[in-house]
Amino acid sequence: MNNLPILSVVIPVYNTQMYIKKCLDSVINQSIKNIEIICINDGSTDDSLSILKKYKELDDRIKIINKKNGGLSSARNVGIKYARGKYITFVDSDDFIELDAYERSLSYFRFYKVDLVYFSTRLVFEDNIARIQDERYFEHKYTGLVNLSNDVVAKMDVCAWNKIYKLSILKKYDIKFPEGLWYEDGPFFWSYALVSDSAFFINDKFYNYLIRAGSIMSQCNKKGKTYHKTFHELDPLLCFEFLLRFVFKWKLHEKFKPVLVDLFQQKIYEALRCLPQKERILALNKSTEIVNLFNLKCYFPNDYYLISLSNKHYHKIGEVNRFFLTRKQRLLGIWDAHRHYIICFLGIKIKIKKS
Repeated sequence: MNNLPILSVVIPVYNTQMYIKKCLDSVINQSIKNIEIICINDGSTDDSLSILKKYKELDDRIKIINKKNGGLSSARNVGIKYARGKYITFVDSDDFIELDAYERSLSYFRFYKVDLVYFSTRLVFEDNIARIQDERYFEHKYTGLVNLSNDVVAKMDVCAWNKIYKLSILKKYDIKFPEGLWYEDGPFFWSYALVSDSAFFINDKFYNYLIRAGSIMSQCNKKGKTYHKTFHELDPLLCFEFLLRFVFKWKLHEKFKPVLVDLFQQKIYEALRCLPQKERILALNKSTEIVNLFNLKCYFPNDYYLISLSNKHYHKIGEVNRFFLTRKQRLLGIWDAHRHYIICFLGIKIKIKKS
């Protein structure tokens, strides 16, 4: 007799004593009972662990794994390692799910033999938050059975928790979250999507996502004119590099090629926006490193953007200039561009080599 659970629910927990009870209640009371609940206590210093222990006494489907604090990605990766279900999903410990979410979602795996089930998200706003989430980001652009082409994936949110995955695919391709980085959901989701064929889109809002001031993604890099350094400014590019390593490891570059440059540019501009003007050259240098590390010019020999990045001719990329020069400077100013000074005079650029 097979006693393995049909679904593994991975819940990373770090200092969420105010929210974890509501989260656990929503999971243990799911209408489907054959699940395992893997709670990763990521070095919590509040009362979260004692709450987990009390719930474990009430429900033996709960497993508690204690570890030193290593961040969200690290905790999720531990959950993947210990998961035994045929399918796997993730819940953040300050969120909660609808009670019939998993039973209804899992039925589509059986009926349509898809690789991914993707349900919709309800945003729950906490009072006095510092960030307003754009609800349109979570709106589904499709309904029902859809092939996971690059165009489809590019229009999906990359969040890990409003989807159910096949554990066998994660194991086969060793798909993990990049540890120590923010924006970690992106490379995880793209990696999974690139080795999957189809998904089922459910428009019901099964996942309740709490937007609160204390969460990582509610922290702003800029408040007014004051810059707040977080040491994660280059993470969009580091996550993209992590994804490219997966793409080239599994020889998926031809499949990924149609969206590679656009996604790369998106990550470059995200990093540039995060950094103060004096440090933005760090993002460009990292971009050059990525282009040359993966020899992207070989796959895009005529792409002016990548060629300019590879040669550190940043001044030739018009979209990049605006991150370094104010409107006044673009009319009359000087830009220190690696090996050259770029003198701007009434929109004309003059390049002078450094001595």
